[in-house]
Amino acid sequence: MKNIAMKTAAAVVTGLFAIGVMAPTATLAAEKAKPEMKMEKKAMKAKADPAVSALQESLNKNGAKLKVDGLMGGKTKAALRTYQKANGLKVTGMADDATKMKLGM
Repeated sequence: MKNIAMKTAAAVVTGLFAIGVMAPTATLAAEKAKPEMKMEKKAMKAKADPAVSALQESLNKNGAKLKVDGLMGGKTKAALRTYQKANGLKVTGMADDATKMKLGM
């Protein structure tokens, strides 16, 4: 009976070693040996919108000095708000129908 108990205990200990429970240093060494997988973050690039390009061109004809890139960025929104305020329109920073009409779009 003592012999069976010792064999069972040895099997359990061997199993624990195999799954890394009883040998944390070996497990850590194995983890460090694995190549590290890094996820690269790629910036999403906004696509130019022809409608925004037309808006930027119209704003430029009315005194703005925007780069016509088709992107609705902060400078375009600021120029839009400036135009709206100067022309008695509701200041939204958005190209609403009233603003487009006033711009002749």
